[in-house]
Amino acid sequence: MSAKLLLLNYSVVLIFMVFVKKLNGELEAFSDDKILHSLRRVGLSIRVSKELLTSLKTHLYEGISTKQIYRILNTLINEEQPEVSHKFNLKKALFELGPEGHYFEDFMAKLLSHYGYSCQTRFVAQGQFVSHEIDVVAIKGSSRFAIECKFHNEPGIKCRIQTILYVYARFLDLEEGSRSGKCLPFSHPWLITNTKFSQDVISYAQGMRIPLLGWHYPLDHGLEKMIEESKCYPITVINLQESTRSALLRSGVVSTLDLPASASELAAKTSLPLGSCKQLLEKAKYSLQ
Repeated sequence: MSAKLLLLNYSVVLIFMVFVKKLNGELEAFSDDKILHSLRRVGLSIRVSKELLTSLKTHLYEGISTKQIYRILNTLINEEQPEVSHKFNLKKALFELGPEGHYFEDFMAKLLSHYGYSCQTRFVAQGQFVSHEIDVVAIKGSSRFAIECKFHNEPGIKCRIQTILYVYARFLDLEEGSRSGKCLPFSHPWLITNTKFSQDVISYAQGMRIPLLGWHYPLDHGLEKMIEESKCYPITVINLQESTRSALLRSGVVSTLDLPASASELAAKTSLPLGSCKQLLEKAKYSLQ
């Protein structure tokens, strides 16, 4: 190979040796494999995934943030195959159930109901020494779970050890309270988050046999898989104006499965304009298929 051709190949490599700024501020080399994995995970073909990767690379620059890469990919997917955009938007959509955690609690109750649980949100139970507001009480068969929903409204934040220690301490007080007849017994505590768990949390939960549910955890049936399997997507997977999103959430429409069949019903439920409701139902149709 000639020296000129070697120099050209080296230059091409340098063009794509772009460093990306992660959420924690650290820099890492841009990875084709990570992008392709994300695109393939939402159901895009190898051909389309590679085409989108090529398009993405034309927008890259040194120090580009992961958030900006997400925005670019989201735009490209909406242009190329909008029918999978709700899957790609899922992580972001869960954050948009905030900024407080009440709507995440409501969404989790809806999701768990699709798996046979009977749920009640923000239930107050008397422990032995203090009362506790439980985010979700979920009952299935003979099991009664006291669920703590730890909501984060920013990516990159893991659920830490302090949270699960609190969950277990509360459970112990409720256990004592049930023995004294102050509340009905709970069979298990349960910690659910919209992000990931630190390794300390996972180790403690495994040792104490506390169920965990979060992003990619458990590995074989994490939160994202339960959502995709049941098609119970948060309403925020749809690209909405903030005022529209707030109106839907206030009206109890926290998932796409909460949407009524007709625009007139949705308008009556939310007080949104009929035209906006028609557009919203059109946008939602892909997540309901």
